[in-house]
Amino acid sequence: MSAGMIQDMTPKGPAVASAPPSVYEAGGDRTAVIAFRAFRDMYRAGYVAYAMARLGTHELAERVVEDSLTALAVRWSATLGCSHPAAMAWRLLAACVDDAEGTPLPCPGNRICGSDAHVLRDHLRMDIGRASDLMGLTRGEFLVALNSADRPTDACCGNQHPCDAA
Repeated sequence: MSAGMIQDMTPKGPAVASAPPSVYEAGGDRTAVIAFRAFRDMYRAGYVAYAMARLGTHELAERVVEDSLTALAVRWSATLGCSHPAAMAWRLLAACVDDAEGTPLPCPGNRICGSDAHVLRDHLRMDIGRASDLMGLTRGEFLVALNSADRPTDACCGNQHPCDAA
């Protein structure tokens, strides 16, 4: 050892490896994490059914739903600050499905997607309450969307943000 260097001679214990904190622990807001998990548990099955109806395969539907839920988790705190969190989550899901389908339809403004309402009600045979809840709409808004699906100019997606915009 050289003359000018001081060496720490304190006995060292065995190194203890600690796991890095989980994404949820790192976030800090336990209430938001619990709320997200509850939201995911409540909506996931309906999201998968919708994605499968649009995409045709269960494996792809599962992947797209997981991608959209991951993107939602990243922006969950901001989503909770919105007046209609379920509607924001639905728009994100539908945008991810549009991207996976490869034929996203342009939709001006914040128009509600009539074709999505049609898929939920007519193809999947969901009752109006469940379908409107899944899309984050009131029953009245859902019925308007469902009726607008009969007009080709209104049967567009209600999404403005692609899946990777999370």
